[in-house]
Formats: sequence, structure tokens, C-alpha cells
Amino acid sequence: MTDLKGKGVDVDLRKVSRLFQVGGETFQALTDVTLSIPSGVHWSLVGASGSGKSTLLYMMGLLERPSSGEVWIDGQRTDTLKTGERALIRNRRIGFVFQSFQLIPRTTSLENVEMPLLYRKVPSRERQERARAILAQVGLSGRENHYPSQLSGGQQQRVAIARALVTAPGLVLADEPTGNLDSASSKDILELLEHLRSIHRFTLILVTHDPQVASRAERQIRLSDGRVVGGEP
Repeated sequence: MTDLKGKGVDVDLRKVSRLFQVGGETFQALTDVTLSIPSGVHWSLVGASGSGKSTLLYMMGLLERPSSGEVWIDGQRTDTLKTGERALIRNRRIGFVFQSFQLIPRTTSLENVEMPLLYRKVPSRERQERARAILAQVGLSGRENHYPSQLSGGQQQRVAIARALVTAPGLVLADEPTGNLDSASSKDILELLEHLRSIHRFTLILVTHDPQVASRAERQIRLSDGRVVGGEP
């Protein structure tokens, strides 16, 4: 079976700004953000609602293009790439974990986790082997044929984490991954992410508004009104 271990990537944002048109008016979500994120670290992005945390995360994940500035992933400039080239990097190098899990309701845990490999045209047998292996790593052996509605919130987030990791990404971006969970499940999910990072060596960037969640990171990057206003080691 193909090795699931990945390799962390570094991320560089150089004077990144992002403008949106809202109701005929211009809204500046990010202003001249410059960050250099080393490979393999666990950093958190913190700030009030509307501070630009998620927009910054989407820049790193190539889900948004900057209005100005540059986004570099592992030494490659990505903001100037074509849409298909950006999608290829996302599929091969980046995993996403969202607050709302974003699982397909009528699809089993195994099939949800297989989905990124299906897009990569990985053969069926290998897809299943890899999906089962990563589901075991997140503690869901025996739940492969369960549908999302048959799982608790914490279990659904474990499936989402398995889906994010099944391609062995170098960069994992988590947007409020504990936002829909109770305190006990939140602690379990954070410990799981940290444990998996120690195994797979990926770079972990986590958006949160919760000071306790943020404090688990090696460094906290604070945003306010679309600007980086501090970074605590």
C-alpha cells in the first residue's frame, strides 16, 4: 500500500491584499499581509469576526486569489497560475478541515474519505486501502460503512480529518474545526490533529476565535481589520 506519510510545506505571503465588492461598495478583507510560515509548524490565526482570518486561510489554500501581492507555496508562486494548476496543487498538497464538516450525507465514511483520491484517479482498491488506513488512524475502524447521520459531531469531524489527510498533504488548513463541538469533543479533535501532525509532519494552520484553542499552537498570528497586528511565539 502507498505510504500515507507526507511532508510539510512552507507558505510565504508577500504584501497580500484582498478586496471584495459588496452591494456596490468595496470591502477590504486583507491589507498588505506578509507572513513567512516554515514547514511543519502549528500556527493559529486569531481575531474577532470579520478580522480576515478565514480570507487569509483561503489565500493559503488557493481558494481565493489576492487582489494584489504574492502567494508562494513551497517556493512556487501560485497567485499567477491558471485555475487548473491551482486546483492540482490543492488536490496534491493541501488538506482542508471545516467547522461544518462538509461531508456528503448519502455517502459512507469510507466513500467520503475516498473522494479526493477519486479526483486523482487512484484505482479503487488502493483508494479503499488508503481510506481504511487513515480512518483507523483517526479512531474510526468499524465505522467505515456508517453515514454522517449515524455519527456524532466528533466522529463526523474525524471523518473530515481523514478525508483531508488521505492524500498525504503537506499543508492542512483548519477553519474553526472545533466550532460545532462540545468541549470534550473539541479537546479530542485538537489532540488528534496534533498527534497526526507528529506522524505525518504536515504544516498545520488553524483558524479560531477561542483563546484556549489558539494557545495550543506554537505561534498565534493576530489579525484585526484585515491586518496582522501581532504574533506570539
